[in-house]
Amino acid sequence: MDYVRMSVASDQARSHSWLKNMTERGAWGKSGAGRIGPPTPSEFPGLARLLGTTEKVVAAMVVADFYGVDLETGYSARTQRMAPLLDGLEDSDADLVEKLVSRLAR
Repeated sequence: MDYVRMSVASDQARSHSWLKNMTERGAWGKSGAGRIGPPTPSEFPGLARLLGTTEKVVAAMVVADFYGVDLETGYSARTQRMAPLLDGLEDSDADLVEKLVSRLAR
């Protein structure tokens, strides 16, 4: 997906140039390029849709990336992204995923 499509998929929560800069330079910029402005709470729903996660996870990403606040969950970013998806599963599907992950982790 290119940056223009990403912007559209997020309901244009942020522009394609913001998405490109964030991807290539990070929240604080690199090579003296300067800080990239953080998204606002009103933009979280679109970004959550784009990333396939929840607004709560997007908020946690923003405070970690832009403000250096660690919410001390003790879990990796991958686990935090997957948590809302796993919580939304039916019990039988969650059991199946748990078995699969246990098998793969061996």
